[in-house]
Amino acid sequence: MSDPILVTQRLRLTPFLETDYKLLRDLHSDPEVNRYHSPGLAPMAEAEVQRRLTSYVEDHRRTGISKWKLETIDDDFIGRAGFSWQNEPDGYELGYSLKQAYWRQGYASEIAIALVDWFFSHRAEDQMFAYAASEHRKSFAVMEKAGLRPWMEMTKHGVSCRFYRITRQEHERARGVVIPTSGSN
Repeated sequence: MSDPILVTQRLRLTPFLETDYKLLRDLHSDPEVNRYHSPGLAPMAEAEVQRRLTSYVEDHRRTGISKWKLETIDDDFIGRAGFSWQNEPDGYELGYSLKQAYWRQGYASEIAIALVDWFFSHRAEDQMFAYAASEHRKSFAVMEKAGLRPWMEMTKHGVSCRFYRITRQEHERARGVVIPTSGSN
């Protein structure tokens, strides 16, 4: 097993390995898991699963940031979570996808909160964002629990989406960190 990227009370994130194809395929073979992701309410094509896995492995190797394998601390694979670089808008996007058996147990919120903290502790960027299809209200609640706030709406991959964002300053303020302004003592 790879060294963990992040560990919470119940969850662990580790880098995906090329040998994790079956885990990712099983996750995205459930049409309900894909409802608000490409390809929509259908199983993801095997070639797309392989493309994503390769991208996750390469992104982590090259930059140290990626979508990672999400497991319980008891070693049960429950999904994926982490970051990917997006264009339009430019920046790192927080994303997560969990197996249906692990929905409604607080796992998405737990890992989203921890990932926001991880991002601002390990990265120099001044902001990060997340987005979901405009009708995916449960994902909005997860983003809000993680400290992100509504930012804008736009079409992404042909789907109307609501974007949420958090800046470094907002994150630090929420955590009680005082940031001196220039010229203050």
